[in-house]
Amino acid sequence: MTQLAHIAIGESKYDDRLWKLLEETGLDRDDFEGLDYFSLLPFFVLAGASIRSNVHVHGDHSHFESVIVELPEELEESFFGVLPDLLDQLVEED
Repeated sequence: MTQLAHIAIGESKYDDRLWKLLEETGLDRDDFEGLDYFSLLPFFVLAGASIRSNVHVHGDHSHFESVIVELPEELEESFFGVLPDLLDQLVEED
């Protein structure tokens, strides 16, 4: 599996190619509580990625730590081919 992103509050790490693609969209990266591009997770899934969450459990309650975006290596080119078209649907035309 190729890790495309590790998204945590105030400390996200993205694959360089994915980060460049996201920055070029002009979409707001800080749209959800300091989690860079967090609201785009469903689009990553539609493009073929899997999302794995890290949650810290304390007895009967838990708190979010991070999510990992990953995909099989053989899907990487397809992912980068499909994702821009999906994200284009979010960008308002002038």
